[in-house]
Parts: sequence; C-alpha cells; structure tokens
Amino acid sequence: MPTDEIIIRLLCIVDDQIGAVKKHPQAKLHPSEVVTIGLLLALKGLSYRAFYRWLRANYAHLFGALPEQSRLYRLLVNAQRYTDRFLADPTVLGIIDSFGIELIHPRREGRSTEPLGKKGISNHRWIVGIKLAWLINQRGEVVEWQWLPANVSDQEFREVVDWQEERTIALGDSGFRVRADEDDGVPIKICARGVWNCRFLVETVFSLLERVFQIKKLTHRTERGMDMRLGFVAACFNCLLQITHGKLSFLDFVI
Repeated sequence: MPTDEIIIRLLCIVDDQIGAVKKHPQAKLHPSEVVTIGLLLALKGLSYRAFYRWLRANYAHLFGALPEQSRLYRLLVNAQRYTDRFLADPTVLGIIDSFGIELIHPRREGRSTEPLGKKGISNHRWIVGIKLAWLINQRGEVVEWQWLPANVSDQEFREVVDWQEERTIALGDSGFRVRADEDDGVPIKICARGVWNCRFLVETVFSLLERVFQIKKLTHRTERGMDMRLGFVAACFNCLLQITHGKLSFLDFVI
C-alpha cells in the first residue's frame, strides 16, 4: 500500500477518535495531525531523528507547517495521553505476556548514572533494557499495556489485568504465577506449556512488533519518551487491525 494512502487512512481513524479536540490558537498542527505523526513514528520504527528527516523530506506537505524537530517531539510527548482512546475493550478471555526491548548493549551497562533500563533475562538471553507487557483480547487487540525495567519478574505485571476490574480472565504463562498462599485475586489463568494453544496469538502479535514496528531495540532515554513511543505503538497496532478488518497481516504497511 502506498505510504500516502496509509497516512490518509490513519488520519481518518484518528480524526474519528479525537476530531472533537480543539486546536490551540497558536498551534500549527491539529491534535489529530500530531497523533497521526506519532502513529507514523511507531510504524516507521526508526529513531526519532531519522524519522523526522524522513518525514520532512517526503511528507511535510501533508501536514502543513511542520514544526522543527525538538518542538515536534514535545508535541508528541504531550499527545501521548490521546493514545488511550485507541485501546480496545476486553473480552471474556484475554492473553497477557511480556516482550523484552533492548536499550543498550550489555557491555555499556553502568556508564549512565540514571539508566532507564536494567539488566534482565528475556527470551532466555540477557538484555539491558525494559519489558513491555501487553494484555490483548481474543481478536488480538491491545487492551492494556505497561513497561518496567528488565530486571523485574512478570509477576509485577499482574496489575495490568487487575486494571480491568474483573472484566476479563487473562491467560498467562508460568512467569505470572504466584504462590498459592499469596493469591492476590487477579484473574490470571496460568497455562502449562502446550495446553492452551490460543496463547499462540500473542506470539504472532509480538512477532509483528519485531518485524513491522521494529521495537526490539529502542533509543529513548527518558520515561516520558518511552511512554510516548510505546503508547503510539499500541494505538497504531489497533488502528492497523481496524484497517485490515482484524487480520494480523501488516506486511503491506511496512514503510
């Protein structure tokens, strides 16, 4: 699909969600345009500087007066609050799992006084970064998400399911289990390996995060920047599902 068409279709979906939000009198871009740029940043999968050069060189004419690089970044960070409107409703059964994201090479660990990521194990290997937990519904849509440093266990993400106030029962792997005498009442069904094949859906979803959105390695160094990037990734994922009518086939949207 041509990139121009992808941008237009995303803008239409965004305008349906936040079109009623008023533009500031001194703003150059409407909030729906800023959110659309954020979705493109998530879909492009580059560092922010490389993305800005690509956007200005090829598609600045679609967004009117495009702000300079640092100003646009601040607008994207502030617009992250709108991404919650694109999260889907839960279904009776959901799936929760975590995805490791590398921020720096393990050899560079300790060089920063206030690192955003920590050293932990993801997919049976050591990384220095964060873990992203997604709660998806039976259609593969993102319902809730949270990120924490990579040195925490998956048990710390149990509150992602608890946020839904018992509207769903999440299927999780053994990493989300707690001791029987420490049951916190969170509706998570621990699935043994090879028993609940429907959990393969989350593996398909995470493979798209790596191949299409390319978030296996990120370069953000602040919490607000990471919140912005991951919020737009979740929103863009649900928007693409809406465009493809629920089909987890996003290869036509690689830009």
